[in-house]
Amino acid sequence: MGLMQIIKRGFENPRLVSIVYAIQLILAMTIGLQVYQVFGASIGNSLSLEGLKVGDAHMVINDLLNTHGASLSPLLGQVRWMVIVYLIVAAFVHGGIWHSLINGYDKVSIWIGGSTYFFRMLMIGFIMSFIFIIWSTLVWGPYLSKIRYWMEHLPSEEPILWGGIAMVVLWSFGSIFIFVASSFCKVLVIRDQEKVGSALWKGIKKSITKTWKCLPVLFLFFVLLAFLYLMHSFVDDWTFLSTTIGVFLLFVIQQLIVWIKIGLRVSTYAYLKDRL
Repeated sequence: MGLMQIIKRGFENPRLVSIVYAIQLILAMTIGLQVYQVFGASIGNSLSLEGLKVGDAHMVINDLLNTHGASLSPLLGQVRWMVIVYLIVAAFVHGGIWHSLINGYDKVSIWIGGSTYFFRMLMIGFIMSFIFIIWSTLVWGPYLSKIRYWMEHLPSEEPILWGGIAMVVLWSFGSIFIFVASSFCKVLVIRDQEKVGSALWKGIKKSITKTWKCLPVLFLFFVLLAFLYLMHSFVDDWTFLSTTIGVFLLFVIQQLIVWIKIGLRVSTYAYLKDRL
């Protein structure tokens, strides 16, 4: 199967992509509204953010924390709850997407899949998130803890840079493995009606042998997503988008990019489903 055929799989049901987009938009607007209210009430028309225009981010962050820390603290404290809310919403969405891909899509399949497999998807999400945190800590913890010592004792920063690149590559491979294992686990739960524990074990074993075979296609998906982000950044720098019509146009382009990203995610899931 060619790459274009694989990508097309994610856009065969635009209604599915649009429903996922709408759910994510509602969640993003809910969180964004809280952030806007905190900044609007506390910072208002403050010039504290002006430093970002000249790249003085470090001083801006210090100023925000010192001047508006009391208002920002409750918001930062809510981050952990936002993560939990995200996992809950993601469990429903993933259940709906995988059910639609495995059993066929119709107008209610995403809702049936999301409700039927919600708790199992939520359990998988928590377990795989915990594994991802452990993996990230094991990779980055020792490296980050030694950076200051290396900067003081090494003759140049080049070894630190190359070490960081090596850590990124290692962390990325491990993260892809975890992603593939999580996807296989969800397929086994929905398609084969496996229990979560059994599906996790089988999904991890399957991913050990199949992740390497999936890497070329997954890498191409990554390149496509990177291109979308690059295009977004390029469009964001257009001067005429600072006008009222331009702001509206920029919003439309941003949302179109988000919609396409969701379609690519569905394409990735469909590809991995066929590999198991």
